[in-house]
Amino acid sequence: MVDQEKIHNQCLSDDSKERIHALKELKNFFSFIPDKQQAWNDLIKLINDEDNWVVRFIASEALGSAFSQMSDKQQAWNDLIKLTNYEDSYGSYVAKALDSVYSEVPDKQQAWNDLIKLTNDEDINVRFRAAKALNSVFSEVPDKQQVWNDLIKLTNDEDINVRFRAAKALNSVFSEVPDKQQVWNDLIKLTNDENINVRFRAAKALNSVFSEVPDKQQVWNDLIKLINDEDRYVMPNAVSALGSAFSQVPDKQQAWEDLVKLTKDKDYDVRSNAASALGSAFFQVPDKQQAWNDLHRLTLDKDSYVRYSAAFALGFSFSQVPDKQQAWKDLHKLTSDQDNLVRFNAANALGSAFFQVSDKQQAWSDLHRLTYDEDHDVRFNAANALGSAFSQVPDKQQAWNILIKLISDEYSSVRSNAASVLGSSFSQVPDKQQAWNDLHNLTIDKDRSVRFNAANALGSAFSQMPDKQQAWNDLHNLTNDEDRYVRYHAASALGSAFSQVPDKQQAWNDLHRLTKDEDSSVRRDAASALGSAFSQMPDKQQAWNDLHRLTNDEDRSVRSSSNHSLGRVSIFMASKAATDEDYKKELEKAIEFFEIAAKEAVGFNPAQFCLPFYRSFHTIIFKKQEAREEVNKYLKEAKSAIKGSESKKQLFEAVENLAEALKEVQSMGTIDLPRMKSEINFYRKYCEHAAEIMKCTDEKAPFATEVLRKGLPILDRNLKELIEEIKEKAEAACQLSQGTANKEIACTVNKEIQKWEIGSPEEMSWYVNNLVTVLKSKIPHNTENKEILDMIEYMKFEKDLTNQYRTLSTVIGLIPTVNVVEVEPVVGNISKGFQELGTKVDGLSQEMNEIRISLSPGITQEIEISSGIEIAGTGAALITTIPLQEISYAEIKEDLQRIKGEHISKLSELPKRLANKIKGYLLLKDREDIVEQLT
Repeated sequence: MVDQEKIHNQCLSDDSKERIHALKELKNFFSFIPDKQQAWNDLIKLINDEDNWVVRFIASEALGSAFSQMSDKQQAWNDLIKLTNYEDSYGSYVAKALDSVYSEVPDKQQAWNDLIKLTNDEDINVRFRAAKALNSVFSEVPDKQQVWNDLIKLTNDEDINVRFRAAKALNSVFSEVPDKQQVWNDLIKLTNDENINVRFRAAKALNSVFSEVPDKQQVWNDLIKLINDEDRYVMPNAVSALGSAFSQVPDKQQAWEDLVKLTKDKDYDVRSNAASALGSAFFQVPDKQQAWNDLHRLTLDKDSYVRYSAAFALGFSFSQVPDKQQAWKDLHKLTSDQDNLVRFNAANALGSAFFQVSDKQQAWSDLHRLTYDEDHDVRFNAANALGSAFSQVPDKQQAWNILIKLISDEYSSVRSNAASVLGSSFSQVPDKQQAWNDLHNLTIDKDRSVRFNAANALGSAFSQMPDKQQAWNDLHNLTNDEDRYVRYHAASALGSAFSQVPDKQQAWNDLHRLTKDEDSSVRRDAASALGSAFSQMPDKQQAWNDLHRLTNDEDRSVRSSSNHSLGRVSIFMASKAATDEDYKKELEKAIEFFEIAAKEAVGFNPAQFCLPFYRSFHTIIFKKQEAREEVNKYLKEAKSAIKGSESKKQLFEAVENLAEALKEVQSMGTIDLPRMKSEINFYRKYCEHAAEIMKCTDEKAPFATEVLRKGLPILDRNLKELIEEIKEKAEAACQLSQGTANKEIACTVNKEIQKWEIGSPEEMSWYVNNLVTVLKSKIPHNTENKEILDMIEYMKFEKDLTNQYRTLSTVIGLIPTVNVVEVEPVVGNISKGFQELGTKVDGLSQEMNEIRISLSPGITQEIEISSGIEIAGTGAALITTIPLQEISYAEIKEDLQRIKGEHISKLSELPKRLANKIKGYLLLKDREDIVEQLT
């Protein structure tokens, strides 16, 4: 229980230590104080403390965190403004609180006007704080045109700090100003301002503003004029804007010719930036052959800065180049350029273009060479390119080994970048045990960047770790790391891996502890992890309480993250609601939490992707009469939210998919509760995953974006309905099989299927393959079951997901008819058959490529394919093993008997059924090389 009277008396004490202690109590426990008005008055008194600046400083922080607890927020704001006007007041400390509380002031326009007045205060610190607050508050001011006009005036202020902050705010506020043409004209004028910061910010804003200016041709012409500006800040930004503006210029051919002219400019910065702009413009130029000729010429330019930019443009536009063979030759040449900057961009371009390069072996050799480059920046980009191209490199084991080598690089930036691609590459490494050993060692590396990237890898690839217990131990240890960066990455990894960790109670304890970490970034990511893994939490009530506690955190990013997680939890609760009223209540709570998260966001806004969708979804479900234009409204809001993302293409695709989903919901008419729950659960994972793409790209990890894009859940209503049908059939099969010999099979399958949810294509395929293994191990392999066993086998190799699931639906319906008469299990027969075969290989194997069938006592029976000459006992041959259970079929014992004692070197020498099974298995494992040797 908080003793308010004691705290109040300490506030009045002559001992500064007691006053400081009282302040800390007020700051930490303000929400538990009975008389908040008296506590607020105590804080106001202490911010004017004349004896100790520490008292004033803590009081200013406490005012900021206490503001949200005050019932009359307008009066509390007025109190703060009054304090800045008192002559004997320490106004700068008061002004410090203004930035953090503005979002909760009821009268936003009046609050803005108050801040504008404070930018004229005689106290330089008050002016600075007020100007700083402008950056974060303008979005909530009703009159955006006045905001713009005020900021333009402030760019002429005599105080350099005020001018700088006002100019900085221009870049963010313009999108909400009604008169875009006036905005553009003002910015053009400001590029001639005498103040360097104003010129810089105005020029920087040009990159973003042009898309909303009505007269696009004027925009282009203005930018061309600015190219001749001698200012080193204005000119590069103007050239950079050209590449972005190209898509909206009416005369694209003329615009392209303007860019080409600039590549011949006497200034190397102009040439370089123009060459870079060509890359982004290439997609939209009408005459691609001429454009390619220009780009090809630039790769041969004598100026290294131009070649540097040409390399960038080549990687960016490779998919659109008409002559890819020549483009590949140019890129290959640039990877060996004498200038390290050119090689730097060539390495990056190689990662982007790798998928479309015809000679992947040479491309891999080039990339391999660049990882050994003498320049550490080149190695840095080579590591990044390796992450982008990993799935396509011919020798994935060697690629993994190179990544491990780069993690030992002398430069921390190279080590960090190499470690950052481990998670996305792990699933494709042939030798996962060795890869796991490497990753395990990295969790205790002395370099913090390696450790926190190892934590990321554990989070993203946890499901594929051979030793999940040790992986969990490593992740648990990383949550206790002394470095805050490692802890917050470990917190994030816990959220991703939570469903897979063996000790969920300890994982929950770790997350609970991390929500109280001294570092705000750790608390922020712990809050996010709670939202991701809430459905798996052992103590959901405590998790909910932790999130609510964090909504009052002193750090805005923590408050934003916790509100976003509460929104995610509320969407989850809506999908489980028992009544229509509960469903509506949870959905509305989610929207409210998302809105608060958006207001509190600093930098990345976690709610910006999903919030517009859920708003529109709510309107369509509950306000049918207002929903006519809702889909178009959603599209406008969502596209506005993602326009600044580096992954627009993938995100626009996601937005379009969700818009189509809204149209389908709109066309359904009245929807009952089960359908509403099904619909929101259907879209929940998709929306959250798309939001992760935004987060990933905003954190500058482009190689991971493709991995996340592939992980987007499937928005296929037919597939969704198929899964619902399969779940119903599985439950019915289990019920029908009660009291029969089929009960174990039917109910085991039902238990597995009820866990399924719509996921990514990889997840959906994994569900089926996993079930195939279960079915093949449970259903006796006899003649009576041949039909269902053949269908199960067909499912395994079917590439079309919808066809896979249609077949599965049929298979589930047949389970109650399965013949489960006790027969000698096929594996037992095979084992017995192998004992009879007694196949042995002694001395020198005579064949270079031999299929040898062998049985080791106590070990699962396998087919071994050896490549190379094996000297007995040396293990010199390369052995590929195929577990017989993976290719088992009803007649396998018969076919094995037929090849008893034979030396096989070609698939054609095997029984046709066995040959097809082996070939199918090898192709499924991407071992076309072995199939070619045996054909």
